[in-house]
Amino acid sequence: MPNPSYYFTLFKKFQVLGHVPEGSSHGAAGGLGGFDLTTPADVFAASNRGTLLGANNTPSNSPLWAVLNARAMGAGSVNVGGVSWPAMPLGSPPAWSEFQVSAPAPKLVAVFGDWISAGKTNDTPNGVIGTEPGAIGARDAGIVPFVCSMPGDDGVRPGAVPANYWATSLIFLVDPSNGNTAHPAELGASSEYYLTAVVGNRGNTAGGRFASPAAEKLESAGWVMVWNSGMSPAVQLPSLSNLDVNSIDGIYEPYFLKAGAYDLVGFRLNVQTVFNGLVAAIAASGVDLGGMTPEEWVHDQGAHLCAKVLIRRESQSWPTLGTTPIMDRRIAQKNLAPFAIDVAVTNPDPDITWRNFMVGDPIQFLVGPDEDGDKAAAAHILTFTAKLPEDAFRLYLAIPVRSYRRWVEQGAQKGWKLVPPEEAAKLHPPFQEAVVFMLEGKEGMIELPPLGREFLAMSLGIQYRRKSLKVGEPGEIVVRQETLLPRIDRARKTCEIGREIVGGFTFTLDVHDSRKIADWMKRR
Repeated sequence: MPNPSYYFTLFKKFQVLGHVPEGSSHGAAGGLGGFDLTTPADVFAASNRGTLLGANNTPSNSPLWAVLNARAMGAGSVNVGGVSWPAMPLGSPPAWSEFQVSAPAPKLVAVFGDWISAGKTNDTPNGVIGTEPGAIGARDAGIVPFVCSMPGDDGVRPGAVPANYWATSLIFLVDPSNGNTAHPAELGASSEYYLTAVVGNRGNTAGGRFASPAAEKLESAGWVMVWNSGMSPAVQLPSLSNLDVNSIDGIYEPYFLKAGAYDLVGFRLNVQTVFNGLVAAIAASGVDLGGMTPEEWVHDQGAHLCAKVLIRRESQSWPTLGTTPIMDRRIAQKNLAPFAIDVAVTNPDPDITWRNFMVGDPIQFLVGPDEDGDKAAAAHILTFTAKLPEDAFRLYLAIPVRSYRRWVEQGAQKGWKLVPPEEAAKLHPPFQEAVVFMLEGKEGMIELPPLGREFLAMSLGIQYRRKSLKVGEPGEIVVRQETLLPRIDRARKTCEIGREIVGGFTFTLDVHDSRKIADWMKRR
C-alpha cells in the first residue's frame, strides 16, 4: 500500500489548521508556542516545549500527533515524555471539521499516524519549490489561476509562452522517498512518482476555500498520455491531497493561493496503474499499431509519458486536453525526456533505438463537431529537427503500412528519403509491416490530413555510433506539430490560413560512461 505524502497530504492541511492564510497562530513568524507552519521544515523542528516529532516511529511518542489526537478524543491536554502539551488546534477552524470531525475514514489524525509509523518520510519537493518565481507585481482583477509553462512565468497571456512549451513547463517527477526531482531514463512498472507542477495566481484576490477571507474553490487535475506530439489516449492521476491513499479521486485542491503568489499541486503516478489505464485507453481508441498490441506499445522502451496539468476556479469549465498553453494559461504540459547512451557499451555499434509516439488532432478534441455535424477539418505539419553531432547520428521514421497509405502517402514530405524495404527490414522497426524514411540533413517535414478523433502511430528511429560520441556531449531532437487553421478577419472580410503550434516533444541527449564512478554518482 502506498504511504501518505507528508508535503501534499499532511503539511498542506496542517497549514489551514494553523491559521496560516491569515497570518495568525502558527501562521505568524515565530508562531504560537514558538512553532509556525510557514515552511514544511517546521514540522521537523521544535516548539518552546520541545521537538514535535518523536525519535521513533510510534505515533504517541510524537507530540504533534499527540496534541491532535487529544483534540480528537476530547481531551484538553496530553503528556508526552513528561511534558504537558495542550490539545490542538485551538478554536474551531473549518479545516478541523472537514478533515477530522466530519471526514469519513481515514481521518487526518489516523493518516498522520500512518505516516509516522511508516518512518516519517520527508518528501518535501524542495527542488520544485525552488523553481517558483518571485511574487507577481502587476496583477489582473479577481482570481486568475494558471500553470507555469516556463521559468519566471507570471501568467501573462498571450505572447509569453515559448514555442517549445512542452520542454520548459514547471512540471516535474518527484521521488516519494526523499522529495528529490527525478529524471528517469525509463519508467519501470514497479516505480511510483509524484507528478508535481507549479501553479500561480495572477489575480489581485486570494483564491481557495481556506483563504482569508474564504474565496472561490480552486481545483487542479493531472493527466498522463502515451508519448505524443499533440494528442493521444490519456488517463487521469489520483490527487495527493486525498487522505485515503487508495482513492482514485483526481481533483487536487489548493486550499489557498494568495494574490500574486505560487504554490505546488501534486498527483500520484503509480507506473503500473498508469500503464494499465493507458493500455485500456489505447485499445478503446482503435489506433493502428502496425501489429503491436496495446500492451507492447505501452511497455516498449520504457514508455515515456506526456503529462498535462490543469487548474481552474470551481465556477469555470476545465480546459480541454486539446487546449495548449498558448491558448489557455490554465493548462501546461511536459514532453521532455532524456535519450541516454552509455559509451561503456561497445556492441553493437552502430546501434538503433526506436521511440514510439502518436499524433492526434488537439483542435478536434477542443472544438468537436461543427454546426453542420461535420468534424472540424484541419491539416497538420510535423517538423523534425535534429540538433545532433552529424557524424554520430542518423534519424529514421517508421509508419505502419496501412496508416501510411491512409494518412501520409498523399501529403508532402521534405527532408525525408524513402528507405528500400530490404534495407528497412535490417533496421528492425517496431511495426510488422512499415514504411521507413531516413532524415537527410537536420530538419524534415511531413504533412498530414485532418485526423478527426483518430490517432496516427509512428516511431522515431535514432541510430548512433558510440565511438563518435563524447561524454556530456550536448544535443536534442525536437518534434513540433502545427495545425493549419483559417483565420477570419471579419472587418476586412478576408480569410487566411495560419499555423498554430499544438504540441511536440523533445529528447535531450545524455551521453555517459557507466564505468566512471563520478559520472555514475552524478547521474543518481
